[in-house]
Amino acid sequence: MPPPPVPGPAPAGPAPRPIDRLPHALVVPLLLALFVGLAVSSLSGDSATFDETAHLAAGLSYLNRGDFRMNPEHPPLAKAWAAALLSLGGSDDPDYASPPWKAADQWRFGFEYLNGPPGAAERRDPRRRLLWGRLPMVFLGVLLGLAVYGWAREMWGPPGALIALFLYVLSPTVLAHARLVTTDLPAALGYVLSLWCLWRFFRRPGVGRAIALGGALGVALLMKYSTALLGPMFLLLLVLWAFPPGQSPEDWPRRLRVGAGAILAASGVAWLLIWAAYGWRYSASADPGYALDWHQAGSSAGILSLLRRLHILPEGYLFGFAFSSFHSERIAFLNGAILPQGSWLFFPEAFLFKSTPTLLVLLGVLAWRTVRDPRGRSFDGWYLAMPAVVYFVVAVGFRLNIGHRHLMPLYPLILVFLGGSARFLEGPLPGRLLLAGMLACQGVSSLSSHPGYLSYFNLMAGGSGRGWKYLVDSNYDWGQDLPRLKEWMEAKGVPEIHLAYFGTADPLAYGIRYRKIGQFLDFRPGEPARVPGPGSWVAVSATLLQGLYLPGHPAAGFLREIRERLTPVARAGDSLFIYRLP
Repeated sequence: MPPPPVPGPAPAGPAPRPIDRLPHALVVPLLLALFVGLAVSSLSGDSATFDETAHLAAGLSYLNRGDFRMNPEHPPLAKAWAAALLSLGGSDDPDYASPPWKAADQWRFGFEYLNGPPGAAERRDPRRRLLWGRLPMVFLGVLLGLAVYGWAREMWGPPGALIALFLYVLSPTVLAHARLVTTDLPAALGYVLSLWCLWRFFRRPGVGRAIALGGALGVALLMKYSTALLGPMFLLLLVLWAFPPGQSPEDWPRRLRVGAGAILAASGVAWLLIWAAYGWRYSASADPGYALDWHQAGSSAGILSLLRRLHILPEGYLFGFAFSSFHSERIAFLNGAILPQGSWLFFPEAFLFKSTPTLLVLLGVLAWRTVRDPRGRSFDGWYLAMPAVVYFVVAVGFRLNIGHRHLMPLYPLILVFLGGSARFLEGPLPGRLLLAGMLACQGVSSLSSHPGYLSYFNLMAGGSGRGWKYLVDSNYDWGQDLPRLKEWMEAKGVPEIHLAYFGTADPLAYGIRYRKIGQFLDFRPGEPARVPGPGSWVAVSATLLQGLYLPGHPAAGFLREIRERLTPVARAGDSLFIYRLP
């Protein structure tokens, strides 16, 4: 009888890669701490950006009064979340006896909350209120980063998750909006949570996962009205899941019933959450003497009229949805031209110029490899691509051409997809070097643009210094640089400056003595606007310098002449150009 075989050593597996040895319990908190550090250190130097003036005070009024008259064109959740710390403090209530409150003048109401009444000699310092309003938004940015990491980990494994999170943490686009009291990053969070929950349900259907989907959908619908696009996205993804290639046709009806049932149940949960957010009350205002002006929302005929009559949803929610749809086209600026009806080129160019080179290169290479590889055309690949394509096509078609920020929901989906670039680590040396170089480039792009993330443009546009030639408004100049103007004036010994300012912050609240040339929203209309004389110091916002939002204004010709004939002697941040008139 032959002796039993002596067991030999097990065959060696692939050598562990450096990224596999990284302890995620340590690296993930460090990356998120870096994100918080970059966001907080940059937000502290920005004055109130345009929409923050309306959003923060509105959110506080929702929590204090349960009244939704202010800023109804956006759902309440993101604004209420931003105001939560201020509401808990209890000492910073707006003036609910003021004329702006009674007239639902959201801009003046917010301006007075942050800065005090325009006629008051003592100006209120807005920085503390802004800080406590912005910090909760940074927390939402952390949650979105964790969602990107978690989804990428389930889809690509730990290395892909770390790559996706690294790109997220150092994304100038994310950092620009994760520290502001606006609805753009919260909308992105709502999209990602909803689509991730639906993806997890499709992987393993269950009651718990269907309820989680309903919670995520409700949160999304309460963040921004554009998240209504999740409805058609869900239907397309249901078809993708219910009729997979290679699956037996006998299984199609069951999968369709299970998926459709989950989406209907989730919609019911979301409907309850919307009612709960509005206090289970139909009327937008608790004051019987106040009524929403439905003429601002356009026609209320058809399905909207039926929903109003049956009280299917709260009045504030229906009004906001109608208002945002009615005002879906705005005047735009692109490549030196003012476009009254917008342009289909706006969002493609904004994405191309305001995304980092790393994102563009990795997205192109990975998409090309995925399309060429038959294994890459999987359910997961289509699942990520379909919502992104739908959102982008609708954004281009609606032509709400006022901000690259409206593309925010695309970025987390792209970053989850880029987690798949971890496959380069398993390939030949050129692929690994490409990935390492691109990750290093992402770090350089982010750190070199600190703290001016809002005005970030990549090198194709000539960098942040030249981005104003292509896009302005919230793409570049949102009123954020008043503190930097004050620093420049102190450093140069300039006691007073002539100012053409695009924004809703109060220059006086930042200690800036100025004479008004022109403003888009003028909170001191009684003060005359003057064209400065020879030898004057002049500061002009990039948006107004390009002639946007001042049609027919007496200063329009003066600003055009400055742009065409003079060279700025300095800049405050990126957005305020400083001139000395000859």
